[in-house]
Amino acid sequence: MDGLLAQLPKRRYLVSSSDIPDETRSVSVGADDMLVNALNQMNRKSGRYVFLDQARISGFGQLELITTRKKGEVKPNLYIRGAISQVDSDTAVRNASIGHDLDGDRGFTTSLYRNSRTLSVVSVDLHLVQYPSRQVLPGGSVSNSMVVTRRGLTGTVGGTIASADIVAPISIVRLESQGQAVRNLIELGLIELLGRHSGVPYWQCLNGPKTDARGAEQRERRFVLHGADITLMQQQLIALGYLKGSATGTLDGPTRQAITRFEVAHHLIADGVPDFDLMERLNRLAPLDTLASTPQPTPPKPPTGTAQPPKVKPTPPPVAPRAAPATSPQCVRGEKCEGIYQNLYDFIKDDLDL
Repeated sequence: MDGLLAQLPKRRYLVSSSDIPDETRSVSVGADDMLVNALNQMNRKSGRYVFLDQARISGFGQLELITTRKKGEVKPNLYIRGAISQVDSDTAVRNASIGHDLDGDRGFTTSLYRNSRTLSVVSVDLHLVQYPSRQVLPGGSVSNSMVVTRRGLTGTVGGTIASADIVAPISIVRLESQGQAVRNLIELGLIELLGRHSGVPYWQCLNGPKTDARGAEQRERRFVLHGADITLMQQQLIALGYLKGSATGTLDGPTRQAITRFEVAHHLIADGVPDFDLMERLNRLAPLDTLASTPQPTPPKPPTGTAQPPKVKPTPPPVAPRAAPATSPQCVRGEKCEGIYQNLYDFIKDDLDL
């Protein structure tokens, strides 16, 4: 969005906002600050819409400047009002249960598992208003909703081992954040409002790749198990211009500094540590298939007239045979992958085909 706004003729609008309350009293978030942050991120290069923070009275969703302001105080051209307007909990519920009961007096003889999935809806409405007329601009109202999912697995396993009765309860819950949903909805609504007001093709910013949460979780597990390939990471940083020289395979000082510069530029936690988020962003900006075509730096030529040692062709080390990778149910689209860890939830879910 910032790139689209930067292509327009230079012009600046001062934007303020009234409070963005939670009218449902269900989501306690700082929606006002979310709006300010989203607005600034979308105008870092263009500076077309600048947030004006000032003393104000903003009751009833309208903006009133305090009359005791200093003479010549800057006034906004536009302001944004809105609210978290809807939270519908458990709009769809799906439950499935399975269990067994064996006629025996030893071992785990009884079990009961219950898989549940509930959907909730969060909505945010935003409006772009002229100041001081307080007229909502034509087409300056947007309303967006997001589905929040809650998944759970509960169960019990019981039986008798030796002379002791044992009951093992199981409870696993995965809940998506309603607060994060509000942040996403405010950013989405602001893209639409500013896009309509400025006349840029804002819909291009909404055609992002679909999020595969399960696939991302599997990739993160593989990263935790196997760690980062330092050589490959250095090659990607070199290709993107953050690191000079050649890949050494060592996490040295220059490499950490290059990682930190990359993290700062891409809004990651700037700690100089190769982690999953860093590798995800590097793989997106410098895919592996492009590294082969990247020219590698050539070593400096020795001075003319010096004796050259005979070149010895290195003998490649023997390659140990690798075991065929096992196919795991966690692999995506039947791909073969190694060492994939299954937690208890995935193991039971796949085993019971819930």
